[in-house]
Amino acid sequence: MAVAVAQNTGAEFEDEGVVAAYVHRTPYPPALFDRLLQLTPGRERLLDLGCGPGKLTLTLAPHFREVLAVDPSAAMLRLAQHLDAGANPHIAWTEAFAEDVALPANLDLIVAGASIHWMDAPRLFPRLAAALAPQGQMAILGGDGPAAAPWIAAWNQTIVDWVGKLGGQWNDPGHTARVTGHQPWFDVAATEVFTAPITQAVDDLIEAEHSRATWSRAKMGPLAQAFGADLRAVVAPYAIDGKVAFEISSTLWWGTPRSVAA
Repeated sequence: MAVAVAQNTGAEFEDEGVVAAYVHRTPYPPALFDRLLQLTPGRERLLDLGCGPGKLTLTLAPHFREVLAVDPSAAMLRLAQHLDAGANPHIAWTEAFAEDVALPANLDLIVAGASIHWMDAPRLFPRLAAALAPQGQMAILGGDGPAAAPWIAAWNQTIVDWVGKLGGQWNDPGHTARVTGHQPWFDVAATEVFTAPITQAVDDLIEAEHSRATWSRAKMGPLAQAFGADLRAVVAPYAIDGKVAFEISSTLWWGTPRSVAA
């Protein structure tokens, strides 16, 4: 019998357990950052929307004079500042919703990593279009988990199965509408995919899943242990000294925000 859980709202990222688990998400491939900098000859102002613990901000910040990193979760921002440890005093860590934050003019680069689907595109994108510098770019990133390995098909199927166990439907219409809602507001110049090999502890790989809204321990309760056991069973045969090797893959959509939907 399926066990119904609450719908994801984004408030999950105020949960200290989710925040603690977030540091175990896989990094973006280094070549992706190289590409972002190639696309951005102007290096005055960077805006990171839904910055979380600074996964994009902390790598890009040294290349820009001013950085605005925005997230509605105070817990995420505390972690970001801890990880930064004062290395980039020019970062303005700002607790706010992206739709409401005061934006500086002439932004050279706007980035959103694994976050754009939480935002209200009709409210946000006209503001971004007005704030973007003439030669500025916006980059939307997707993919921050395992992408290729001998066990990946079984891993993904386990995730799909657990969505059903929790009373949901994989890629239900509501989810699809949320993850594609920004598309009419974004002129894509190109789509590029970046990959890199990585080795991660099995415990950390599983912990990373609990950083996602659907799988927060607060939401799953006692089911979290069974969820983790099922994931562990998938990767255990491939582990060496408690670690597994796999490929990460991130997609970069770059272009410009629209003031009017297409």
